[in-house]
Amino acid sequence: MEESRVHPPQVNYDNVLPLAVESRSNRREFLPVNGQSFSNAGGSTICRIDVNADSMLDATHSYLECDIRNDAAATNFLALEQFTPAWIQRLRIESGGVVIEDINEYSRLFSMLSLCQCPKEYIKNNYSNLGLYKEQMSCVQQGVQPVDAGEMASSGGSTGQAGGAITKGTPPTTELVYNMSSECVINGIEGDQVSGVPTAANLNNPSATGLANVHALSRIASGSTRKMCIPLVSGFLNMDRYIPLIMMNAGFTIELTLCDANRIGITQTETAGAAQGVQIDSAWTISNVRYIAHLIDMDRSFYDRLRMVMDGAGGVLQLAGQTYRHYSGLMDGAGSQYTISLPARVKSVKSIFGTFIASAQVGVNTNYDSSVFQSADLQSFRFEIGSVRYPQTDVQCNGRDQQSQREAELDKAFGKIGDYQHQKAYAQKHTLNVQDARDGETWGKSTLSSFFVGYDFEAFNRVLLEQGIDTASRSLPINFIATKGLTAGQVRADFYVLCDAIFYINLDGTASVSV
Repeated sequence: MEESRVHPPQVNYDNVLPLAVESRSNRREFLPVNGQSFSNAGGSTICRIDVNADSMLDATHSYLECDIRNDAAATNFLALEQFTPAWIQRLRIESGGVVIEDINEYSRLFSMLSLCQCPKEYIKNNYSNLGLYKEQMSCVQQGVQPVDAGEMASSGGSTGQAGGAITKGTPPTTELVYNMSSECVINGIEGDQVSGVPTAANLNNPSATGLANVHALSRIASGSTRKMCIPLVSGFLNMDRYIPLIMMNAGFTIELTLCDANRIGITQTETAGAAQGVQIDSAWTISNVRYIAHLIDMDRSFYDRLRMVMDGAGGVLQLAGQTYRHYSGLMDGAGSQYTISLPARVKSVKSIFGTFIASAQVGVNTNYDSSVFQSADLQSFRFEIGSVRYPQTDVQCNGRDQQSQREAELDKAFGKIGDYQHQKAYAQKHTLNVQDARDGETWGKSTLSSFFVGYDFEAFNRVLLEQGIDTASRSLPINFIATKGLTAGQVRADFYVLCDAIFYINLDGTASVSV
């Protein structure tokens, strides 16, 4: 039998793109309906934005915009959490009183997804322009530390003798760092470089020139504001297809719950030439909030055909996306095996991601927390759904030499292990921080802390809907079982269950969701 032959695309002149229906794109701003400014200091802590129009919404080209103002007294400066809109504690989307999506610990999820999926140059360039990251020089970058000769040779730093110690010069500026270490958020080193661990004597605030130049990008002065544009991460707002607002009577509402005051960043007192300032409780206000929507207006005949399609499909329009469910648990400081229950009742568990942080460092004025992901000295872990173990043998993640297996499983959970083009914003050295604060005493404590766990439960790798594990039909329990070493105190674990979500737009204008 003779095989048929086809022309390659380069000479197949019959294969042309079809003509598009008439359409017009437009940008429209939707403002909050319950106030103009929001604050934890006696103001409204929930911002609600109604999105409704006789158009189609391209949510992937829409974003949230706001201004963050530092309300602390003069000489107190606010250094925001990095890689994330830390002021958003919870994101809810509802339509006509029906909750479409609800994600708690939203800023922590945003930061995790950014660090795992964005190369550092993308973060330093794009996130910096969007107000989600600010490049800077920290006190440790400007100073030096005692290191051994072997480390000096491998790091490429400068060598010399000062006070009997081999010292290392400025770390490469290509490294992602927090916008300051915790104890030295605003401080710099005044005068010449000094050797050894920084002390109060050499952690003085910089000169007036240093205040203007070294920290201008990384801090928000009292009474000043910073504009932030946020591409919202959400199953409903990240679908490839347009959202037919014209078919929704009430449109939908974005509800944003503000975080606790100190979780937005670190506020520190600063006086030029004086000893390092102390951290104080942060005070801030969110204003000029608006959802900037990219709307598409179609020809009226298209909407008539769309209604006919919905009639033929039983009076419903189906849109598919992926959403996250958040769960948390605690592990004691003792080295032991721990079990954390994740009561997710969904039709398809696609992946589960986990992060860890010392409980004592959450919501305090001396530490970052929304973008801090510590290892908690985790040695191995697995998941159990019902009576089945995933995987059959525990994933090892103990110490520097055992991180490769954990990272490989994490790549699978993001669906990228076979993709050689992807990059991450962190390196192996950023996954080893157990429980240290950002206190500025060592370079390791002021670099990224990016330890994540993840496991993929899909069979066909995102080519079918609802093909993960069904825990809803039989009420299967999900447990995270981990063995950890000794830590200084209690550890909080945050988990995000990724699952399929099918959104339904009914012909009567109501909306519903199935997960």
